[in-house]
Amino acid sequence: MTLSKKERYSNLVQSRKQCSDCQGLVNPSRGVEGRYDSFQIGPWSRWQGNLDANIMVVGQDWGTTDYCLKWKGLDQSQGNPTNDNLRRLLHSIGVEIRPPGADQRGEIFLTNAILCLKQGNLQSPVQDEWFRNCGRKFLKPQIQIVKPKVVVALGNKAFRAILNAYGIHYAWPRTHRRVVELGCVKLPKEILVFPAYHCGARVMNTHRDLEAQLNDWKPTGKALRSGGEGAA
Repeated sequence: MTLSKKERYSNLVQSRKQCSDCQGLVNPSRGVEGRYDSFQIGPWSRWQGNLDANIMVVGQDWGTTDYCLKWKGLDQSQGNPTNDNLRRLLHSIGVEIRPPGADQRGEIFLTNAILCLKQGNLQSPVQDEWFRNCGRKFLKPQIQIVKPKVVVALGNKAFRAILNAYGIHYAWPRTHRRVVELGCVKLPKEILVFPAYHCGARVMNTHRDLEAQLNDWKPTGKALRSGGEGAA
């Protein structure tokens, strides 16, 4: 019997809840006594988790146990620079999403390359092993379930995680700017993955401002409008 998309996703969520592969991370099912875990693959998908979305956005990681406790497993409703800027970038390509709030299916699908919670603060370092484990077990299956037209990877590490999960060899340029300039890579099933800069305050202020990132996202909008054509 062929499982539905919803059933496959539910099984993947249950697998995530039971995972303990990565030392140094806390599964949301156990962090803060599991009070703020959900039946989504990760906290970001509680904001936008449309399984039929044409666009999926993959961030590096969602946050820490302290952030989870403070905002009760949801994103800060207002004043989070990453989310505010992401809404602006999506608006620029014709995709409108509401601010974070209660669980909502939304218009797109948001997820992270690392699904479990860090310790420390939001800028605490991440380990390559975490990307490898989560990419193989959860990130690739999410993309296969949703089957979006395009995937946007926020930051070099998220982009690497996607390609590594698919076993795609990529001749990495010296800078992330050059990675973004080279454009999208085609995944199986004609899915295009676009590298982008992270849209958090630190990157916006030091590496790539909003105006430049709005320009970076134009090929993503074009691919959405053209039905996913135009891979490099």
